[in-house]
This record gives sequence, structure tokens and C-alpha cells, in this order.
Amino acid sequence: MPKFSQPARTVRDIKTLAGKADDLHTPHKMYMRLFALETERHRRQQERESAMLRVTNIDARCVEIDQEKEQLLQLLGVESIPQVPPSAAASSATKGSARAPAGDPRRRGRLTAQSTPIETGASEAVKIRY
Repeated sequence: MPKFSQPARTVRDIKTLAGKADDLHTPHKMYMRLFALETERHRRQQERESAMLRVTNIDARCVEIDQEKEQLLQLLGVESIPQVPPSAAASSATKGSARAPAGDPRRRGRLTAQSTPIETGASEAVKIRY
């Protein structure tokens, strides 16, 4: 029997056309990419609308809380507490250190009799510090 001079062919020797065609510019792949982009855009718009609705609901609830708080303070006979605008609070937080101020009740341990400025007189207005 004669010996073969050629080596045996393997899977590596099979020639294909894979990778030779410009896959990015075939029409069906471009249409598929367009579809994927439109689908993602639609989904992002729905997410945005949902987030905007949540923000609107949160703002409305904050207004309700402020109104109810004012009603309760009026019933108690307490002067209204001045509110710091969010922009001023943010700017003061960025100017100073990130630590809580010394008067912040979160830094103190238990409240003492000195730290609660509630007056006991029935005819006097009650001042509440937050």
C-alpha cells in the first residue's frame, strides 16, 4: 500500500466565507439595528414619563405636608418656622464641611432639659426647634 504524502484534512482546513462579507452594511442587519434603536428610544421615553409623574406626585405631597404642618402649628399657636430654600441648603452644604453642625440633634446623645426650648406657659407661644 502506498503512503499518502498529503496530511489528513481536518475541520481547520474547511474554507468558509464567514467574516469576508461586510456584515455591518447588509440591509437586514441595518434594519434590525434601526428597530433596536427605536425600541430602546420608546422604552426610555416611557421611563422618563414615569419618572416625571413620580416627581410631580412627590412635589404635590410636599405641598400637602407643608399645608398640614402649617395648620397644626396654627392650632398649637406656634409661629411658623422659616424654611430654608433647597438651593441655599445645598450651597451651604458644599461650602462647609460635610459633617453635621454642632447644634444638630443627630450629633448629640440624649436630649437634655436645656436643649428642648419648649415653654410651659399656657398663654405663651410654644417654640419648636428642629
